[in-house]
Amino acid sequence: MKVLFIHGIGEVGGAERELLTYMDYLPSRGYEPTVICPERGPLRTALDARGIRTFGAAFPPWRKLAGIWKRFPSVWALRTLIGELQPDLVHVNEFWWVPQTLRAIPRNRKGMLPLVAHFRQDLPGEKVSQYELAEVADVCAVSEQVAGTLRRAGLDANRVHVLHSGLAQTWLERSDGSLRARVRGELGLSDDDLVLATVAHLFERKGYEVALRALHRIVQAGLPAHYLIVGTGDPGYERRLRELCRELRIGPRVHFVGFRDDVRACLEAADLYTQPSLMEGFGISVLEAMACGRAVVASRTGGVSDSVVENVTGLLVPPGDVDRLARACCELLHDEARRTSMGTAGRRRVIKCFSVERMMSGLTAVYGAAAQRAAGSVPVLMPS
Repeated sequence: MKVLFIHGIGEVGGAERELLTYMDYLPSRGYEPTVICPERGPLRTALDARGIRTFGAAFPPWRKLAGIWKRFPSVWALRTLIGELQPDLVHVNEFWWVPQTLRAIPRNRKGMLPLVAHFRQDLPGEKVSQYELAEVADVCAVSEQVAGTLRRAGLDANRVHVLHSGLAQTWLERSDGSLRARVRGELGLSDDDLVLATVAHLFERKGYEVALRALHRIVQAGLPAHYLIVGTGDPGYERRLRELCRELRIGPRVHFVGFRDDVRACLEAADLYTQPSLMEGFGISVLEAMACGRAVVASRTGGVSDSVVENVTGLLVPPGDVDRLARACCELLHDEARRTSMGTAGRRRVIKCFSVERMMSGLTAVYGAAAQRAAGSVPVLMPS
């Protein structure tokens, strides 16, 4: 089966790392993946390095006035590519690009190509109609909460499938400490420094300003804490975050390292992982931190509670609550034995519940359901 992936972001974050995992595992399962994404950027570089057929395209914001004049040429270019590639199924890797893709898929006497869309954000239900998800054959929701949002918004429950992220075995390999030492040395950090880390795009919904204000309180409490921020995104938002660091006088303790292809090394350098998101579909970086044996302090939002077990693998706090986030981080930074115990429990949970094999079996089951529905057969539901 020839599967065409549509992805409109050129940077690499959690959704993109998962897309790259699909590329690594689909060929051995009998699928031929191709990707249409922005012409340049870290994602394109990573796809080219894997030898994946990749084509460049523009993806203007669909619901913003600034992008309205770019819609027709972007749809036409995408339609031309799809016509040339002749895929058996199209997978839109995030719902943002569903309207453009729907208009680009050619109709014929057999109907429309099977279309699968991913919903990776915990957003209001009206997005379902705004982004025309009812026209999609099947939708993959990254968490139980996201799936519930889609069903309550009116999508056919048989077409909504919970597909948790999964990590490859390489994430579970034991580290000898060299990665931790390398990154700490690069940042000028000693073994005595306590390091928090977040791996996520620099977008407002990720809640970085909450974490920075919490760091200020942690430092005031006397802990030698630093904060490692891994990711790129909105330049304007990054400027605001850097200004906040200056206002709080924590600039030397905050390390903006941008895009890194050695996420594992950055997580190894941390003592505690934090996910301060104001909204979050699932948070694959949380899984990656757990796989590295790191305890997690995260916002109780979206699908984070699907992975983090309260008081077992980490602590959950209300989104946007600076005081609760700071107190939870202080609690674990003060208690190395508890952090270690939670990290060990997190590794076990990833192995049991979030393996790449489980994710890929679920994904290919969704493809089977979409293909059979397009052929007029009774749909096959994903196994629980």
